Amino acid sequence: PRLGISHPVSDFQTLFFSYGHFSKWPRPQFVYAKLNPASAQSSFQKFGNPNLDPETTVSYELGLKTQFTPDDVLTVTAYYKDIYDYVSTRSAKITSARLTAQSFITYVNTDYARSRGLEFEFRKRIGKWFNGQASFSYAIATGKSSSAEEGVLIARGDLEESIREEFLSWDRPITASLSLNFFAQPGSFGFGENIIDNWNIYLRGFYQSGKRYTPAVFTGSIDQDGRKEYETVPGEYNTENADDWFYIDLNFEKYFDLSGLSFSVFVEVNNILDNKNSAIINPVTGRAYEYGDDI
Repeated sequence: PRLGISHPVSDFQTLFFSYGHFSKWPRPQFVYAKLNPASAQSSFQKFGNPNLDPETTVSYELGLKTQFTPDDVLTVTAYYKDIYDYVSTRSAKITSARLTAQSFITYVNTDYARSRGLEFEFRKRIGKWFNGQASFSYAIATGKSSSAEEGVLIARGDLEESIREEFLSWDRPITASLSLNFFAQPGSFGFGENIIDNWNIYLRGFYQSGKRYTPAVFTGSIDQDGRKEYETVPGEYNTENADDWFYIDLNFEKYFDLSGLSFSVFVEVNNILDNKNSAIINPVTGRAYEYGDDI
């Protein structure tokens, strides 16, 4: 079910509210993989569970849209999402008169997550030659686990189990963007019609907090190869954000008519400043792995 309400507060202001209840079927590999546990070759193999329930999201949204002038609009939105029946992995055991009692790992609906945040969006228009949009959001996503595979890592001893609600791996608290669109229609400059006019430039700047990671510290020990040994900080799972992301995209399009037909030629450049955004994070430095890093 979904419910949406929009109520005019004044001639230039609107209050809106929405509620939604959504279901998402689990991935096929969570349902169908290796359905016969008797054929297990390893205690860490994962077997599908045909009895999985859909993941469920309940979301609420409240916002206020204000039109200051016919060309200026500000929207402020607050939202909250409660996500439960997340799929995770757990150990199970089969006991049968025909089979030897055997442990295996399967998928179950036991995890949950929450997401809440604030969003601001401002739109500006100047005649026909300019329109722009600026947006900013602050959001926090927390939950029991970031991946269904964490149960296997815990069973193998590669990850510490926690009963607390922690930051999820996809949590990126701050996101901001700025979009600018300039259009020179025919005759804009009073001369050189269809030569130096009739074009469009679009610029988009994007900023986002870096990826979540668990910090690691020097243990004070050095291994037999002379390398420093590090370990993750207990209780600090996903508490840090790596280097922030930033890039600017550019699109230029020129329109012209030829033999009664309309054509356009465009140039598109992604990440025009050639910024390098960290994807695989070194938990010691909080940046992308580089040659020469200790680990």
